[in-house]
Amino acid sequence: MTDPDALLETARAQECSGDDAAAFQTFKACAQQHPGTAPAWLGAARILIRQGDRGLATQVLSTGLRAVGDADRGRLAAAFAAQLGAFSGRAYHPKLEHDLVACFAEPGVEHQALARVTAELLLAREAAGAVSADLDAVARDPLWLAFLSLCLNVEAAMEARLVTLRAALIDRVGQDRREATVPASLEPLTCALALQAFAGEYLAPPFQASDPLLRTLSAPLTALSPDPVLTERLAAIPGGLGSLLLKRTLDDLVVERRLARAFPTLTDKADAEDAVSAAVRHQYELNPYPRWSEPPTPDQRPLASVIAALPGITDPGPVRRLLIAGCGTGYEAIDLARTDPTLSIIALDLSRPSLAYGARMATELGVRTIDFRQGDILHLESLEGGFDVAVSTGVLHHMDDPAAGLAAVVRTLRPGGIIRLGLYSERARAAVRAAQSEITARGLTTSPDDIRAFRRIVLDAPATSPLAPLRTSDDFYSLSGCRDLAFHVQERAYDPSGLAALLSGAGLALVGFDAPEEAMARFRERHGAGANPLDLILWDAVEADHPGLFAGMYHLWARKRA
Repeated sequence: MTDPDALLETARAQECSGDDAAAFQTFKACAQQHPGTAPAWLGAARILIRQGDRGLATQVLSTGLRAVGDADRGRLAAAFAAQLGAFSGRAYHPKLEHDLVACFAEPGVEHQALARVTAELLLAREAAGAVSADLDAVARDPLWLAFLSLCLNVEAAMEARLVTLRAALIDRVGQDRREATVPASLEPLTCALALQAFAGEYLAPPFQASDPLLRTLSAPLTALSPDPVLTERLAAIPGGLGSLLLKRTLDDLVVERRLARAFPTLTDKADAEDAVSAAVRHQYELNPYPRWSEPPTPDQRPLASVIAALPGITDPGPVRRLLIAGCGTGYEAIDLARTDPTLSIIALDLSRPSLAYGARMATELGVRTIDFRQGDILHLESLEGGFDVAVSTGVLHHMDDPAAGLAAVVRTLRPGGIIRLGLYSERARAAVRAAQSEITARGLTTSPDDIRAFRRIVLDAPATSPLAPLRTSDDFYSLSGCRDLAFHVQERAYDPSGLAALLSGAGLALVGFDAPEEAMARFRERHGAGANPLDLILWDAVEADHPGLFAGMYHLWARKRA
């Protein structure tokens, strides 16, 4: 039997030389001879993913999940969960259920990536009659409790199921006319449903209840002014779900309110903010977006190596100082800081509540290399310039003049500095434009009740409706997400030729275009394997034939002229 380290060294050398077939066989041999060797399973899966065989990669990771020891299970679970995020299946698979429970038990896994496949499995299991679907059975089910407490549901069919669960719970408590309290056996489920309601920002209309625990289905604990009796009751609920409810809907919000007052502001000028910036700031102060939790632990990799690998880069220059222009709730800034701890990051946003969310999460994750600041992209004069990299994802298209915003960010870059942008695709936003027309025609506002009313219209729409695609968007399943998706105060979208004009006007050269795998396959199919992926005219032709390719925005890298 060959030593596992020797096999791994050989496999990695083969992979580095471009011989994926040999590397796969060596990783496979290592996994067979030494099943507890996590890098062997991960290496084999990585090659399969690169070759486009995600189904087999998922099977490899599933097998590895059972084979490795406790210390390595988290690494396999994180990779497995990432693959399941693209998995869809309507049939019930007991093996998959076992794997999902294992993944939810690992803290380093991005649990939200499991939301859709878990919802589908739970619904398929009930349809197959594999287990009882009544309230008490759900309350005892570890997969149900994990799904409700650790994910935001993003499936329309599951939302309907959650409505019936909530109603059944309220009805059960209401039947006890003497006390009208949640039975002890249903307290963990109540907390899980309350956590789900909080994640969606209370999609269901509020209701009155005598038991304060039941009222957490309609409002966070900060709004309920919990007394010591309730907090002690929550802390004593088995499984930790009561304590998690306390943390997310009380303690975290108190911390964020304190942090929101402390961020330095770029400018003290009262008239520095234009009307659109003021409206956007107001939106994200009321509805910080996105609300996220449980981020995966990224593999550490210098950002310089990522930039050096871009097709339009020969010499990236130094990559040390980084500006996040419009950081929102901090996910991207924190992910970059964890991926490359050598970076010095300034993260800027209009919304203090959004910054507070990001700062709290950074503290929880032990990230100390981010300087969060409040301010407008149009007023970056007080920042010391010379940034090596700037990132502005999902921001410029919400400005009154995106070109002016881009120019302001570019001025902060050193000569030859790099910028990464994320911008809406005009073609991919067809359903959003239909939504905006519907909202205008009905006179709907951004109040929670009107957003709920709009969601009901979309959920009830036939599959052929131009609104129906909104049901596939994760943003549709929370009030702040739905507001950002369809009710935004300012939005602009682009086609590839518009992107080219925007970059050219800012003195930028395109050096990288991060297209989804499906989009790259369509590009090669249309133009051949040797076509230049940085040619936006070629991309325009591809997107014209497949208008939904960039539903998740265009993501591109550009370089400031030296």
